[in-house]
Amino acid sequence: MEPTLEPKHKIIRKDEMVWDGGMYEGTEMCYLWEDPEHGRYVFLVKVEPGGSIPFHDHPRREIAYLVEGEVRLNDDVMKAGDFLTATGEEAHDVYTETGCTFYIYIDYNPTKHRLEPLDPAEPVV
Repeated sequence: MEPTLEPKHKIIRKDEMVWDGGMYEGTEMCYLWEDPEHGRYVFLVKVEPGGSIPFHDHPRREIAYLVEGEVRLNDDVMKAGDFLTATGEEAHDVYTETGCTFYIYIDYNPTKHRLEPLDPAEPVV
């Protein structure tokens, strides 16, 4: 009997995506991929117009791309197409007047029990 091979890629069609209530009021989340062995995952977050996500930090590296809308993170403004990475003690709140959708990748290497630096010159947290 031949072993079953995992597919080399997976496509989730937009109309097949499953959206659930988010962690905060006025948000929705769609989980796209998970690597349970390493604690990595990818998801989309929608925040309704006038919605917010309270002040929070990032114990694991967060890599985010703003797909649509405009959002304020503390005093910084992100617009569609902007990229963000945050980790460690960095903290911010999120507020959007227009509504927005983020693509988020959470990265963590539990075998080393530390965050992986984005830049090799960056100190490891």
